[in-house]
Amino acid sequence: MSIKYMQFQSGFSVPNPSPFCMKGEILLKMAGVEYASEIMDDPRKAPKGKLPFLIDGGTEIADTALIQRHLESKYDVDFHAGLTTEQRATSHAMARMIEERLYWVTLYSRWIDNHNWPIIRNFWFGSMPPVIRNLVPIIAQKQVKTGLQAQGLGRHTVEDIYAFGAADLAALSAQLGKQAFMFGDQPSSLDAVAYPIIANSLIEKLPGPLLDAAKSHANFAPYVQRCEALWFADSGN
Repeated sequence: MSIKYMQFQSGFSVPNPSPFCMKGEILLKMAGVEYASEIMDDPRKAPKGKLPFLIDGGTEIADTALIQRHLESKYDVDFHAGLTTEQRATSHAMARMIEERLYWVTLYSRWIDNHNWPIIRNFWFGSMPPVIRNLVPIIAQKQVKTGLQAQGLGRHTVEDIYAFGAADLAALSAQLGKQAFMFGDQPSSLDAVAYPIIANSLIEKLPGPLLDAAKSHANFAPYVQRCEALWFADSGN
């Protein structure tokens, strides 16, 4: 098996608590290529200091956008098959909405929100030795705060941050409508981006405004169930 896929551990009853790790694995499944998944605890050891990344024939490809491009180029995969030009444009725009804003709202809800941060801290760092367990989370949370400030979302009020997330989820719900997938009966690349963020927004163990907003859309839960049955039926989640 020539492809090795490096990602975070699973948890919270979703295939992966990282939407990007879920996205990368879905792309591999959609491409129909064989791969072996491996867990990496320290993303600092990854090529670009983040997960996921894959190793294909000795070549390391980091970032899910580049993973998608690699699969399209090397394995002749069309993740937009059957979509019109307008649908492809919508797919591109909505993927950017998810990854450039809604993802950051999710990050805020976990790493900054005072209710969820202890849960996240215990999940990622709870098994570390005592001294490290007390120090590393402080450093990690500070890095997330710095990232949120640099991205711009962290400069807003809590109310505005969650309002942004609610608006993005509402847009996804409207796009999905009564369809099986984002553009009809067949999944496309947008589902590889939308399903992971929606599934992660619906995690009951991480309550708050983002969960409330996600649960307000009746078409989300069935959509997540369809996608999980399609791509992660054997994951045990």
